Amino acid sequence: MRIAFDATALLSSMSKNRGIGNYSYGQFWEMIRQDQTNEYYFFNLYDPNFDINAYLGVENKIVSLNLYSGPEGALFSDKFDCVIELILKRFLTENKIDVFYITSPFDGKYLKYKAEWFQDVKTVALVYDIIPYVFKERYLPGADALREYMGVINFLRKIDGIQVISQSVKDDLIRYLDFDADKIDVIWGAVGKQYKEIEISDEEKNNLFHKFGITGKFIMCTGGDDERKNIAGLIESYAALPRDVKNEYQLVVVCKLSEASEERYNNLCCEKNVVGRVVLTNFVSDTELLWFYNLATLMAFPSTYEGFGLPVVEAWACGTPVLTSNNSSLVQIAGGGAVLVDPFDSKDVTRGLQYALTECDLDELLRKGKKELEKYQWEKVAKSSIDSINKFANEYKKRRDAKEDETNINPSNQHFKIAFFTPLPSLQSGISDYSYDIIQGLSKYCDIDVFIDDGYEADCKFDKSVTIMNHRRYVKLKDEYYDTIYQVGNSAFHIYMFPYIKKYSGTVVLHDYNLHGVLVHMCFAKRIHSYAMYKKVLLEDYSKDIVHPYVEDLKRGKTGYHIYDIPVNGFVTKYANKIIVHSIESKKKLLTSNMTLDVEHIWHYAKPEEGGSGRDEIRKKLGYAEDDIVIAAFGHIHETKRTIPSLQMFVDLQKEYPNAKMLFVGKLSDSIETEFNAFVKENKIEECVKVTGYIELDEFVDYIDATDICLNLRYPYNGETSGSLMRFFAKGKCVVVNDIGSFGEFPEGVCVKLPSVDKVSPSDEIENLLTAVKSLISNPEIRRQYELNSLKFAKEQLDLEIIAKKYYDFICRPARHNLKEEWIIELLEVCAERPDFCAEALADTLTYIM
Repeated sequence: MRIAFDATALLSSMSKNRGIGNYSYGQFWEMIRQDQTNEYYFFNLYDPNFDINAYLGVENKIVSLNLYSGPEGALFSDKFDCVIELILKRFLTENKIDVFYITSPFDGKYLKYKAEWFQDVKTVALVYDIIPYVFKERYLPGADALREYMGVINFLRKIDGIQVISQSVKDDLIRYLDFDADKIDVIWGAVGKQYKEIEISDEEKNNLFHKFGITGKFIMCTGGDDERKNIAGLIESYAALPRDVKNEYQLVVVCKLSEASEERYNNLCCEKNVVGRVVLTNFVSDTELLWFYNLATLMAFPSTYEGFGLPVVEAWACGTPVLTSNNSSLVQIAGGGAVLVDPFDSKDVTRGLQYALTECDLDELLRKGKKELEKYQWEKVAKSSIDSINKFANEYKKRRDAKEDETNINPSNQHFKIAFFTPLPSLQSGISDYSYDIIQGLSKYCDIDVFIDDGYEADCKFDKSVTIMNHRRYVKLKDEYYDTIYQVGNSAFHIYMFPYIKKYSGTVVLHDYNLHGVLVHMCFAKRIHSYAMYKKVLLEDYSKDIVHPYVEDLKRGKTGYHIYDIPVNGFVTKYANKIIVHSIESKKKLLTSNMTLDVEHIWHYAKPEEGGSGRDEIRKKLGYAEDDIVIAAFGHIHETKRTIPSLQMFVDLQKEYPNAKMLFVGKLSDSIETEFNAFVKENKIEECVKVTGYIELDEFVDYIDATDICLNLRYPYNGETSGSLMRFFAKGKCVVVNDIGSFGEFPEGVCVKLPSVDKVSPSDEIENLLTAVKSLISNPEIRRQYELNSLKFAKEQLDLEIIAKKYYDFICRPARHNLKEEWIIELLEVCAERPDFCAEALADTLTYIM
């Protein structure tokens, strides 16, 4: 079963590092440690940088969604419920969550859920108390406060299960609010592991006493700045003790107080003549709190009402006997292990204090308290929590699984025709090879008419459901198609399709985020030299204030810009109904520029195939010895593939591994050919370095099979993805990449990630690459693990059948603009007013739901 916790208790400012947050930490930690059956997830809209696994000290046990909700949780405003709903529903759906666990439903200032958001998921909430309702005259003044509180109560009525931390809370839900008893499970509270008996040196004790004005033995009270904690009543009751008792024992109130409360309690001490005998510590550190618990003679906690009463069990754990109230959860927890008093009767509290300090056998009282403490341990809370969740969820899960088994692979049962614009083989293009395979995968779901450019005939065959024709026939046939797909890359092979995108729209598969390369070719190649066209296209992405000076500088040869510095894609993306990208970064960038776009991330595909057939024969055929170490880079060979740094690395590598061979499988770019050849000759590595030139696919695959370590390096990065990289994964190869763009998005352990080039010096770039390659050569077991991980990733995420089905589902789904423009404008207006607003982080959040 898949269980998701929300982050409210741990991360909202109302609960973080306080009682509720501490409870959640203890509960989560023990549940994760104890439960070997269920899978756990974390839904976090509070802190995008929070690592729940590191926080709990567990290793990758929890799958976490960490998103940004804007400054001071702007997205939590009621006006943006629609956005929260979309985020939550996607999280629940894509992770197939069975149970969603709400950790602090009354943190109303923050995330407020609605029952209808959880139609296919069991929902359980943890309720600590209903103190605000029981004492509503004090805590819920005014109709608005009561109405908001009751809104949460009504939500709790609609969910599937409620867990409470004491029998008292369950009784109150039934008594005051008429909840169904069968819907409520008591899981109790527990004492934090940090509370224990410790040795305190004389120096530590003296320093503590000196700091806070403590002269000897003392009664401790830890509560909070709340009338319900009854601090004033305790001071009055203490003041009424016999003089000799007060002279022997001070009263030390250990909690943070407001200035007004501190002044009030000091005035009360003056009035009752106990100045100097009552100590108000105000805030203390965690260490000081532990010392106080261990050094106190008695812990007095005469609260008027508690959902659980942590100070009672904390004191027991530290070896301190307890006086507490005879009401709510306190009497249930205390059992026979505490002196009980009526907190509403000052004289009875005085009686209890005097009895405890002068007549009671405190050692025996503590022994009974520690016996009670055995009930309130995290191991028991976790087991109760898991048992309760299982009880609420099991019947529902059986129903849902049965329903999923009945679902057809083609839920819409549609078989229709689509148009498909793309280059195809024999054009020397990675996208032509990609499209050939994608079309084959899609053809099982729909009929496809493929529209290709002038000047060539496709050198490939499909089954009868696929027809290849010239693009000029599209206009007459366009009304026959359910959708039109455009495979858009950054080469001249795609120029023919741009007018169709602008006029007829459709679904764009954007292989390169930055299309500036094809734009330059379109405006300045051959006999065309049109600055007017160039400027017009740039204006699709940038304002006149940016474009006009840039183009004028370009005309005069003064600009220092490189096309990599000026991403361009608006002349395509602004006219698309829907967009498919292969990297999360590209999706985020598109939505940062226009949050109303409908963008889907679908990985580039692979055809998983472990190793190659006859590897030794292939190496022999290609001229490599059995003990050669073959390091290879694939695809068009130019500077962005870090070709020269790779050669520099290889020169150093050969000093230690003379049997190493460097292979470049692809065509050498004109821009780098002279430098490349000069470097090879100067370093006398002609016999060890090979460049294949353009080769056919079968031979390309043979070279992959023959390779030991594949290099797929990038910088600068143009927003592209790599078909070669997917082939490496599909072959179970060990790959080295730069941690940049889409190349850095693969899970850890799937490939070796080197720092992006812009984050290191040129010498460090070479050294990092050399260190990585040497480590992989000298540690075959590490290399083998990367090979296994890459193949596993390809099978689970990149298989062509999986990708084709995702294509089909996306095509079937009508174009949606989940985020209405008015929502975006209002959200940005709210956020932009705040100095701590992070637009990029908000784009990450909105990217998730698009």
